[in-house]
Amino acid sequence: MPNKLYKEKSYYLQQHSKNPINWYPWNKEALNKSKKENKIIILSIGYSSCHWCHVMEKESFQNTSISKFMNDNFISIKVDREERPDIDNLYMEALQYMGIQGGWPLNVFLLPNLKPFYGGTYFNPNQWYSILNNILEAYTSNKKEFTKSSEKFTKDLKKSHSEKYSTKNEFSIKTLVNEIKIKFDYEDGGIDKVQKFPMPSLWNSLLFYSYNKNDKEIFNHISNTIDKIIEGGIYDQLKGGFYRYSTDKKWIIPHFEKMLYDNGQLLELLSNMYSITKKERFKDVIKDTIKWVTDEMSNNFGGFYSSIDADSEGKEGKYYLWDYDEIKNILNKEDLNLAKKVFKISLKGELNKKIILKRKYFKSEKKEKINDLKRKLLKVRESRVKPVTDKKIILSWNSIMLKGILSSYQATGNEKYLSIATKNAEFLKNEFLKKKKLKRIHKSKINAFLEDYAHTISAFIKLFETTQKIKYLEIARNLLEDSIKLFYNNKNKMFYFSGSNNEKLLTNKIEIFDNVIPSSNSVMFHNLLILGKIYNDKLYINLYNEMTKKLKKYLNNYEFMSNWIFINEINQKMINEIEIKDISYNHKITKEINSWYLPNKILMYNNRPFSLNTKHENLKLSIYLCRNNVCNETIHSINNLKKTIISNQPGY
Repeated sequence: MPNKLYKEKSYYLQQHSKNPINWYPWNKEALNKSKKENKIIILSIGYSSCHWCHVMEKESFQNTSISKFMNDNFISIKVDREERPDIDNLYMEALQYMGIQGGWPLNVFLLPNLKPFYGGTYFNPNQWYSILNNILEAYTSNKKEFTKSSEKFTKDLKKSHSEKYSTKNEFSIKTLVNEIKIKFDYEDGGIDKVQKFPMPSLWNSLLFYSYNKNDKEIFNHISNTIDKIIEGGIYDQLKGGFYRYSTDKKWIIPHFEKMLYDNGQLLELLSNMYSITKKERFKDVIKDTIKWVTDEMSNNFGGFYSSIDADSEGKEGKYYLWDYDEIKNILNKEDLNLAKKVFKISLKGELNKKIILKRKYFKSEKKEKINDLKRKLLKVRESRVKPVTDKKIILSWNSIMLKGILSSYQATGNEKYLSIATKNAEFLKNEFLKKKKLKRIHKSKINAFLEDYAHTISAFIKLFETTQKIKYLEIARNLLEDSIKLFYNNKNKMFYFSGSNNEKLLTNKIEIFDNVIPSSNSVMFHNLLILGKIYNDKLYINLYNEMTKKLKKYLNNYEFMSNWIFINEINQKMINEIEIKDISYNHKITKEINSWYLPNKILMYNNRPFSLNTKHENLKLSIYLCRNNVCNETIHSINNLKKTIISNQPGY
């Protein structure tokens, strides 16, 4: 018989609906049952494409004796972290206060009052059964100790960010940059760790710094990092799209799940690098990744799915791995020799004697021949059992991908990308934004969180910049107004993660630190800056300035404040406010300006809500370049505009 998860829409919860455990979703029934029966809650959090979540399910949650013990003595609750990031964020932080490294599956033990006292990530069956037994015995004999422990962790959770993280040290950006440079892996790229995450927010921030300060050491490191990533096994060399992270230092052996948000951000990073370098390899990876998104991650109406599982047929990466003899049988001798060079095929293999395709780029490549190799190998790969796609459509992740595709269009000028982006934007507008209450997930009852609002505002600002259609700018502003009403904390001068219409948990978190995805507050920081400039809105400008003061209290680690620093830097560098007045809208002019690497710009064409007292001269193209409400003399050509920007910003 299925448990109480069988009615849930989450694919992850559905996966656990046939476990012999009496799983509950997070709801009043489960929480009240825990209180009524005075039983400890086992809160288990994961997501559908999580490999170790599958392993623990198979080993422990499908084990009848373990399940019976859990059913008899605990209230077991399953949560999809992608549906409820608020619950995940809260109890992940609690785990860190316990001195335990976070990750998924996240398993936390709560008292009936929802206060945490112990937790961990993956446990093998013996460990899990032992923990369950020990906790039950200790709780039965000494509830006071559990209460004491849970009160301490809850108190830590409720501390303000200034109590927990603020620093009295004065850090200059240069000091922070020097400290992050110490962490670089100059040989293989990225940060010098065994497991490597792409971290596009970090590299985008450092890219702007290096480009403006003419810091060739950092620029070369970013370039090397991106080259290593697109040449490694972390990138799907046949179909396009990036896997979650690399389990080794050389970006070769990936954790094979593919997440929408990683790929959206990497498209933006690759687009920035292409705008600067014009390297064809970046353009090719952008093209293949967007094709993967449209082929495998999209519904018919333009919405993007959340992820693709790491596992197929119960084994991680099985769909993507190769035997040498298999490749040999597919390709003729000439093709095999070329494949060995292009995909760096090792006879020994990289993972349990299986081959992971990598990539070597040559100065002169026969692209059609290489594409033919890909087609032949893909035909065989696609006949295998595919990993499952989680088809939930998450607002914030769609907005991240929308922004990545718009960046790709701006950099390459490929009109097809604009068509894909516009289709997605219209889907979001019709399916999410027209509703009375913004939802996090398509056709879900869960109200949107700050990250959904923040990334959607950012994406629609980008869409306006790209198309100059005022309706998209108005959507962004309306969402910003809603965000201030729902999430802003006047005391802390930051935004809560959960709004006034979200469920109340033990405490409402304020997300500060950037990680693989930039923090929701840092994204709002950017939104306030840009919309404050466009509308000359004093409220937005004041909120931005208040957040700037707060930012200085947390500036002690570039790696986890990268998006904040990037936004602060583009403002310090001064925003290039480009106002164009012409007889009629000229798509080519917008396209040309957007193709430049110029993240510190605002572009308005004939329709600026707040005009800088400029006027259209003599019915010909008039361009005004303004900084801090001070404008240059009228410019009458795009080339002169570019020269003026370069002369004012030596880093360009």
